[in-house]
Amino acid sequence: MLYDRRLFKCLIGFLFIPLLITHLMPVNAQSAATCGVVDALGYPVDNRVTGYDDFSLYRERFGGNHTGIDLAFDRWGDPIYAAARGLVTYADADGWDTEKGVVIVSHAFPDGSTIYTVYGHVEQRNGIVFPAVGECVEQGQIIAAVGWPSRGRPHLHYEIRNRLPNDGGPGYVTTNPLDEGWYSPLDFTALWQLRFNPAFMGYITFDLVPTLPPTQLESGTYVVASDNLITAVQPQGQILWRVQTDGEIDGLASLSGDRVVAHTVNGQTLTLQGGRYVAIWAVNSDARPFHVIGERLIFVMPDGSLTSYDPSGLPLWTLASGGEVVYFGSNGTQIAFASRTAGGVVWREVTAEGQVIAEVQLTGTPIVKPLSDGSWFVLDHDRLLHIRGSESEIIQNLMASGQAAQIGYDVNSNIYVYLDDVNNTLVALNPTGEVRWRVEYPREGNFTAPLLVAGNTCRLYSLDVDGLLNVFDASDGRVLTQIQLYAGGRRTTRPLARLLRVDAAEQVYVSSGFLTLMFLDGNQLGEASC
Repeated sequence: MLYDRRLFKCLIGFLFIPLLITHLMPVNAQSAATCGVVDALGYPVDNRVTGYDDFSLYRERFGGNHTGIDLAFDRWGDPIYAAARGLVTYADADGWDTEKGVVIVSHAFPDGSTIYTVYGHVEQRNGIVFPAVGECVEQGQIIAAVGWPSRGRPHLHYEIRNRLPNDGGPGYVTTNPLDEGWYSPLDFTALWQLRFNPAFMGYITFDLVPTLPPTQLESGTYVVASDNLITAVQPQGQILWRVQTDGEIDGLASLSGDRVVAHTVNGQTLTLQGGRYVAIWAVNSDARPFHVIGERLIFVMPDGSLTSYDPSGLPLWTLASGGEVVYFGSNGTQIAFASRTAGGVVWREVTAEGQVIAEVQLTGTPIVKPLSDGSWFVLDHDRLLHIRGSESEIIQNLMASGQAAQIGYDVNSNIYVYLDDVNNTLVALNPTGEVRWRVEYPREGNFTAPLLVAGNTCRLYSLDVDGLLNVFDASDGRVLTQIQLYAGGRRTTRPLARLLRVDAAEQVYVSSGFLTLMFLDGNQLGEASC
């Protein structure tokens, strides 16, 4: 936390003036590049509290949104390390008066940007002395100690920003800190740690945490839903337009002609093009996202029926389900939905015109993976099925699966299943259902389902709810590499906004559900056997 700084203390004696000038004088003649370009970025303390993140948190006590994060609570006197190499531009033991001192370090990053890390509520303690203004520091060098501010517990206030090299404040702003030159320290650090990876290709950082996965328009523009706001962002990160809806957005999809359709929890449904309204109407559907097939929007209604509209809001058809809908999905050309009835679970396939073309009886709530050829893999309790129309083929009898189970497949029709069983099993099958390999998934079970996507032939990818990207060798299940992305703190995490996609060139599109969407070269993510 930061507080208004008083101007100066009375000087005790003339002999101390040179020392004060050394610490307070702005560095104008030097740049951060004098100390070298950043080639690694870490954190200023060890043992960070998992899930804690108060960046941009509004605190009524200070009348604004927090511009940094607070770390190292109750660790008075513990060392604080420079997050990266750089040039000290400010160092004052009394920078925040009774709230203790401030050190600021300027860093030259490989993309040509100059970024400042700010270390507040710090002290010179236990033999630790602040570096002098104009001094070069290296990553991991001790630059201060955790201080004990007068109005709080011992802790470190840590910021990353692109402004104010010689000023510790303000600590709080009334607007979004991301719009004023601050970065989320945890997201920024995780992004740059990945940018030093040879597989890194590019990224987009949004200014609001998405509620749903970003969707891409034909022009390449990304559209993001954040609570009740829809924002269009160019690949370079520039905001094109923003529209406010009447409530939190629970469905978002792109249409041809750079149009986008959104639906809110209050039923507001709107079609936009270039940030302008094409249509707006009400659909009081249930909470699950709608699906789009061509110019058909299909919703599940509270009574379990399906209703379709065109993008102008014109009703097209309604189909009764006869029970509670336990699955609703699309393969791009057809809709499939499974309803729980008195006789069990019934699987139905429906065309874009609302015609039921197939029915299959299931035993429980299915885990489903649509295939590009119009068929479906369905995990029905302990049976892995291949459903094509009304034909249902048992591929393999597997152990009973949990609700976090997931299915993936590659271009050669090999199948990969995370079972969410007691053994955390990840299994690979060939197209005829024979087990190719079986390994233990590299984390404990009982968690939100990972996203599971196969590459062209050599790699299998999964993205856990905590932002851990796992890359497996598809030939034997070995873990090739793991990359930790930042998925938000306890109040900002958005598991439903995760995105994991692999294109024909093995480019990986991955977002942990927080601020940044990243593009990686999958061929550089570990050496696979094939």
